[in-house]
Amino acid sequence: MPLDFRYYISSLAAIFLALGIGIVVGGALMDNGKLTKSQEQLIINLEQEFNRLRKEQKTLQTSLTEREVELEVLRQFNREVLPLLVGGLLRNRQIGIIKTNPTVSATLVESLVGVLKLAGAEVPKVITFQACPDLTGERGAFAASLGLAGDTLGADRLLAALVTEVVSGGEEAVLAALQANSIIQWSGEAKEAVKAPLDTIILVGGSFEEQTNWVDQLDLILAKELKASGAMVAGVEPLTVQCSYIPKYKSSGLLTIDNIDTFPGQVALVLALAAGEQGHFGVKTTARNLLPKLSGAGLAKAAGGR
Repeated sequence: MPLDFRYYISSLAAIFLALGIGIVVGGALMDNGKLTKSQEQLIINLEQEFNRLRKEQKTLQTSLTEREVELEVLRQFNREVLPLLVGGLLRNRQIGIIKTNPTVSATLVESLVGVLKLAGAEVPKVITFQACPDLTGERGAFAASLGLAGDTLGADRLLAALVTEVVSGGEEAVLAALQANSIIQWSGEAKEAVKAPLDTIILVGGSFEEQTNWVDQLDLILAKELKASGAMVAGVEPLTVQCSYIPKYKSSGLLTIDNIDTFPGQVALVLALAAGEQGHFGVKTTARNLLPKLSGAGLAKAAGGR
């Protein structure tokens, strides 16, 4: 039977095609085996990493719980020891508080009032600025009612009049007008029959927002007028404010505390006020020391002399 050349070519092509398919399938099977092993090893590695992270997370959680317990013990210790540190040091002192920035917590002021009273001081006036005094525009009529021009000098004179009322303990017309125009909120605890002058004013400043940084328009003017009145003036702020007022408080010659929302900061304030020290205390670069370096005898003398 004669050989059909076309049949030969077709058979040969089929053989090579089958061989090619076999090579491809075999290679695929080999690669699939390698891939399966790689996937298995990856899963094993991931499980090991997960177990390691879970152990670390458990260790960190245990450590965090221990730290929370230690922190609560420290808070309780602070509460217990505070009366021993400051009790009676500010006896017979008349102290006012002016919070100059609305972003600072009202709770902080409440805490500060509590510490000052624990030290024996009276706190007849607590003033909170809700806005920076602006005697132009809508408040023009308000400025005119106080006999002040609607300009920057008018605002300065308004703050000077405010300081006079606050420190003197006398009439409260400016305070009432400012509150009525939503510039301040204030509270007074002095008895109507006896309104003693204030000997100390604490400016609570610092801002948590750039747009409410009013230190130049408000705090520095108040500081200048307060110092001229003869009162002792302290400038304080919380530890984590975005805009610190302490550098400008220092340049105005004020006693400064840069961590007034902490136990050390509040103790530092009482000790400094008791000794009449014009230092700079806290933990920021502007501070000289954490606490005033006062001896026990010095504190006793300060407390006894009030």
